[in-house]
Amino acid sequence: MNTGPTSRKTLPLWRQLNFSLMWTSTAASGFGDRMIMLGSLTLLGGLAANADATAINAATQFWFFLPYLFFSIVGGWLSDRLPRKWVLLGCDESRGLIMLYCAWLLASATGSAHLPDDQHWKIYASLFAIGSFAAIFNPARNAIIPQIIPRSQLQAGNAIILVIAIIAAQVGLVVGGKIIDPEMASTIRTGLIIGSLFYLISGWFFAFLKPVKHHTHTNQPTPKPKAKAFGYSLKYCLQHKRIASLIVMNMLVWAVASVVTSSILGVSKIHFDLQDKALMEHYTMVTATLGVGMLVGAGVIAWVRTRREAGLIMFTAFLFVGVFLLTMALVPVMWVMYLSAFCIGLFGNMIIISVMTLLQTSAANFIRGRVMGLNSMANTTCSVLTHLCIWRLPNADVNIRYVMLILGPVLLLLGLSQLIRYARSGPMLNPIANACWRIERLYCFVWHRLEVRGQHHVPHTGAVILAANHTTGLDPFVMQARVTRMVRWLMMKNYQYKAMDPLWKAINPIAIGEDESRLAQVRMLVKILKDGDIVGLFPEGALQREVRELKEFESGITWIARKSGAVIVPVWIEGTPLKHHMLWHFLCPSKTTVTFGEPMVVDKTADEAEALAELRERMLALK
Repeated sequence: MNTGPTSRKTLPLWRQLNFSLMWTSTAASGFGDRMIMLGSLTLLGGLAANADATAINAATQFWFFLPYLFFSIVGGWLSDRLPRKWVLLGCDESRGLIMLYCAWLLASATGSAHLPDDQHWKIYASLFAIGSFAAIFNPARNAIIPQIIPRSQLQAGNAIILVIAIIAAQVGLVVGGKIIDPEMASTIRTGLIIGSLFYLISGWFFAFLKPVKHHTHTNQPTPKPKAKAFGYSLKYCLQHKRIASLIVMNMLVWAVASVVTSSILGVSKIHFDLQDKALMEHYTMVTATLGVGMLVGAGVIAWVRTRREAGLIMFTAFLFVGVFLLTMALVPVMWVMYLSAFCIGLFGNMIIISVMTLLQTSAANFIRGRVMGLNSMANTTCSVLTHLCIWRLPNADVNIRYVMLILGPVLLLLGLSQLIRYARSGPMLNPIANACWRIERLYCFVWHRLEVRGQHHVPHTGAVILAANHTTGLDPFVMQARVTRMVRWLMMKNYQYKAMDPLWKAINPIAIGEDESRLAQVRMLVKILKDGDIVGLFPEGALQREVRELKEFESGITWIARKSGAVIVPVWIEGTPLKHHMLWHFLCPSKTTVTFGEPMVVDKTADEAEALAELRERMLALK
């Protein structure tokens, strides 16, 4: 049996009070944001027949997100110096009070909800004020999440929180679309009061959060408090290329999101000739469909659950966002627009969650708040500049389609080129082997919920034999998924089909013929190991098809190790599908665990039978 410190069992997310408090408060914030955005769009006359709806919608987005340029870093700085839960509470209560003030300003308003042009500054000022507290709120929330959710559940936790926020935002859109009537100012007042109550009540939930500090496994000392300057956080990001590249990727995503959200009104007017209440309802439904797509995308990431090979997911998603951006701009068919909105939301959110999780786990806790603040500021800079350009774009309802027609192919080509670049890179000896290794890892970690223990026992150099129990045809794949050296496996020559020659050349299996003697096979293995390769062998010599019991070992493996000077790493595999036919080994999902044991050195004077018995004991001890 494995020994080690007993760890406290992790509760499911739905049973964790911290997690419940976080998602309920986040949901309320999303609902309130949609109310103020819809109210502002109506008051500015964005739904009128003669209005440039795309430009006005972009203006509301511009003034709401402009404060992020000034206060995102402030929010990160505050979240590293003050208790993060009180920062969150203060932001929500402040937003609720501002919305109540806006509702009070409309207390005596009657008739049409459109404000005169000389009153528009009040709407912009309110959006700027609420956006200021949202800018402080976001980095504090992103920084506290790893303190309230166990690291092993962080990917799923991020996805679920975002899912719930999306649901709440879409509910806010639909409810707001039903409540708010462009011809009745009192309906906007009602919407603002409802939104403010969501902020004010749920904000106090943050007071009951109980963040914890996770221990780090590094021996490096935590930097001194003097490192809490903005310049240091910027330098920190620039010195860590992974963090810098993730922030740049996020900037691009949010710029694209700004184009999409701004374009819905204009494309709907051009394609379907809608206005006033009909345009409001269509806009809210298409935006809600976009949100449903985001919801499904978050669900997919929660199901994927692992951060490994996130690059394959992200760059594939970029490619599809580009495709559906083109279809939304080009095809004047209602169901195509809904489908395009859904798919853009789905693939876009897969990118957003993956990037956010990688950022959270890449940044150290002492500076995570400021990294999130920098990320938020960078994202919003792109978003604000994009909204500003659309706002000032002449005849934006028409010209926004040309922007989409340019942006779509750019994203498609970017996603395709980066997907190829990422797949070809890696620790293997050639690009095809790297691509196969990455796809195999994604398959094993997602479909078979692969958990690997003791991978540090596998030497990075020198002759190594991986000796494992043989449960299914899946075994070589789950072992290779966590080993960064190309493991060479025995393979019958008659299974090496000509059509797959590029693959065989890439993974370089040890080909053996049916008529080849056992002695010749052993000599070949000794020669390969003397060259410093790593070889995978199954001492049982056959699959455990009916029951999972370790069979008697065939002789030879310890003799090979002694002659070649290779170390033997015992491996135990469990949880693979118990099916008779090999095809089902790959098609049936499972929860597979692979455990690598400490390397075993076979003494040159050791008796082969005793060495074989010792190897068997070591393998059984890994169960």
